Amino acid sequence: METLQTLERGIHALELIARHQGQLTVAQLAELLEINRTIAYRITRTLTHLGYIKTNENLGLELSSKIQDLYHCYEMTIPSNSQQILNSLSNRTQASASLVIAEGSDCVVVKTASTGSSYLRINYQLGSRHPIGTAAAGIAIATTYPSQPEEKEEIKLARQLGYGYSEGRLQSGAIGLFMPIPERHMAIGIVSIGEVNKEAVLEALNDAVRALN
Repeated sequence: METLQTLERGIHALELIARHQGQLTVAQLAELLEINRTIAYRITRTLTHLGYIKTNENLGLELSSKIQDLYHCYEMTIPSNSQQILNSLSNRTQASASLVIAEGSDCVVVKTASTGSSYLRINYQLGSRHPIGTAAAGIAIATTYPSQPEEKEEIKLARQLGYGYSEGRLQSGAIGLFMPIPERHMAIGIVSIGEVNKEAVLEALNDAVRALN
């Protein structure tokens, strides 16, 4: 696939700056991008001129508040009441709750909540991704698409049950239980360590899905 190299480098630079917020100099950015410093300076000057990055007192590159404008536009595609629903779900199940959406062949965590009184807790990292069809969240999202001839048995089972379930798939000892959101390539669910009261969690998830719709 043919791409515009300058734009590709600029976006890659923005991702690296975000990942190393305030810790990268232009010279270090050039090394990571495997380009000469002159090109790196042009890229960072352009991003600075557009208002997306700035330089701190240690000459480190960091994102500016204008990035929030981009995220705000993206967030409009997510149900507006999702954070409130996730907070309630986390409180009700005493587990970490997440909302994931499909993006290409992956599912991506776009909202999380971790409330309640549990001392030991595991949670999806905001922005983390894994393949659709893998782990509870990916299995649940897979069921929002038409069935495939050679579909995994766990996805077939999830279609019958109405939810995806997995144990220790992405993290040892972690249990995931996610439910697809009808008419959307999204899923909401919980991740916990140890045993879960599946019946109680499913009741809470059903309520959450109804609230999101």
